Amino acid sequence: MEIHVTLRSYQRKPGVYTQQMDDQVFLADPDTNVLFHLDPVGSAVWRLLEQPISIENIVDLLREAFPDEDADKVTSDVSVLFKQLSDSGLIIATDT
Repeated sequence: MEIHVTLRSYQRKPGVYTQQMDDQVFLADPDTNVLFHLDPVGSAVWRLLEQPISIENIVDLLREAFPDEDADKVTSDVSVLFKQLSDSGLIIATDT
């Protein structure tokens, strides 16, 4: 018996403008007039969202990059960021 697991992946919504300023990113969606500010970690997540990627993969990458950070905090922070980006309409879900 073979089991297939479908992870939900996310990517940037097409048409969202990105403005880099130092280590921070500002996002603007011309369709909804939403403006959004990302801190350095959020900016790194945004770069990863250029291609479809799951929350789990992003959490794994951040845990590797920041091994001294509390794993539960990394997971929680990424989940909160994804909810904010999703609620603002700046990312779209895709099934892989």
